[in-house]
Amino acid sequence: MKEHIVMQLLTVFLFLTAIFPSGCQQKKPKADLVLKNGNFFTVNKLRPKVEAIAIRGNRILATGKDEEIDRFIGENTRVIDLNGMFGCPGFNDAHLHFLSGGMSKMEVDLTGAKSIREIQKRVIKKLRSLPPGSWLTGRGWDQSLFPDKKWPTKKILDSIAPDVPIFLRRVCGHVALVNTKALHIAGINAGTPNPPAGEIVKDPVTGKPTGILKEEAMNLVSQYIPPPSKETIEKAVEIALEEARKFGVTSVQDNTSADMLDVYQKLLNKGKLTCRVSEWPPLQEDLKRYKKLKQKYNGNMIHFGLLKGFSDGSMGSRTAAFFQPYFDDPTTRGIFQMTQDELNNLVLCADKEGFQIGIHAIGDAANRMVLDAYSLARKINGVRDSRHRIEHAQVLTKEDIPRFKELGVIASMQPTHCIEDLRWAETRIGLERCRYAYAWKSLKKQGAVLAFGTDWPVVSLNPMEGLYAAVTRRDTSGYPRKGWFPQERLTIQEAIEAYTLGSAYAEFREKEKGSLVPGKLADIVILDHNLLEIPSEEILKTRVVYTIMNGKIVYERKYR
Repeated sequence: MKEHIVMQLLTVFLFLTAIFPSGCQQKKPKADLVLKNGNFFTVNKLRPKVEAIAIRGNRILATGKDEEIDRFIGENTRVIDLNGMFGCPGFNDAHLHFLSGGMSKMEVDLTGAKSIREIQKRVIKKLRSLPPGSWLTGRGWDQSLFPDKKWPTKKILDSIAPDVPIFLRRVCGHVALVNTKALHIAGINAGTPNPPAGEIVKDPVTGKPTGILKEEAMNLVSQYIPPPSKETIEKAVEIALEEARKFGVTSVQDNTSADMLDVYQKLLNKGKLTCRVSEWPPLQEDLKRYKKLKQKYNGNMIHFGLLKGFSDGSMGSRTAAFFQPYFDDPTTRGIFQMTQDELNNLVLCADKEGFQIGIHAIGDAANRMVLDAYSLARKINGVRDSRHRIEHAQVLTKEDIPRFKELGVIASMQPTHCIEDLRWAETRIGLERCRYAYAWKSLKKQGAVLAFGTDWPVVSLNPMEGLYAAVTRRDTSGYPRKGWFPQERLTIQEAIEAYTLGSAYAEFREKEKGSLVPGKLADIVILDHNLLEIPSEEILKTRVVYTIMNGKIVYERKYR
């Protein structure tokens, strides 16, 4: 009888110990790093704001008030007093070109050049350090910044470097300016026909190429540019990683190629990979090879992401595809990169094999084309949690906005494009079509998932510019004062969520990152301004103080 009572008491004790672990005598696990006295926006609706975070290994151990987290501090715990600084999940750039971003720091940078003369000055400066026999490459020019807003021509390059082949990509990446030397190497002349999805711009009087190549026409020249060495590629990625650390970007979704997976793995093995990478190869390639790579690369640091395709070009170059002609050039509706049937076939095959798909679409007709292809895939292959995406989703019709939610399509968008483009967008397509350009709020109200990124190096990698754009819809000078179509603005909380948890969801990683929740990966950024409290114009002045990735401080600003 006594033994029976003892066994009952022991059972009750063990039960109580299991459900009330604070009552047992076991030691609390101690943190490796504690961040306290901060203002954290967790992107966790159950507990959106906390003061402190404990980190053990590469995971978040606990969040809460300072006194709640003190119990996790041991003799070997590093404690950082944030003195009220703001923290949030590390930013996840949902769309960029990481290698191109790094390479852009090694090429001639034409960003912001406001005249032909400024382009020439920068090219001449780069020529001085160019090895003999090399091509000169660069990017970033934008004719809308010139006083006359006219396309540049090969003459501006021929006059300063007639013997060096030059290839300069426009800011959007969908147009290139080349010189006569480059055209000669590629065998392009007055009689060369346009490729199926591109245009060799020719002088209306002489019929000769002007040096402007649009979309697929760029490949006629770029195929002759020697590919970068392995050493150059690795150096470019290290430069890109440095940029990411500086801006608090702890995850990137990279549109480069499947070959980059091995490059990232090499950097990871060396301990140099300081952000997580989801790699996107082109949609048009071998699905059997992709299946093997998808199995091989499926970790939290490197994983095989979606398959990326293109439906049209860019609005700035008038190659984005619309239902109606361009307002400032009625001769064109843009350039489709493929027909509806071609896109349908690509999407159906990849979807059937279980791949996630992301298609670039800028114009309203291109966006409709992609939505129709995804709809067909659901009807034929069946409905699944595919999380297919439209990359940019830039100009939509009102009728297509609800379809994102209906089809489970993610709107992967880059807010900085809005404030870069608002200067000329109405000139291109008119006021009426601009109403649902960069329609973040409308998409969100209709239940679509937003995933924010930058498209770097098209614009800066700095997330502050995207957050500012999302909440103001004003350019960096503050124009227009009330915002461009202000009904599409987001709250700062919504914008941060799109840049963190939304981006994580878009790559099937929302259970691992994107919010500051115990058990998730410890990817955190600390800023010198509280984004939830400062005036919107102060967002652009906000700087990163600490970037924490995988539980380790990978960036610390020395001068605060």
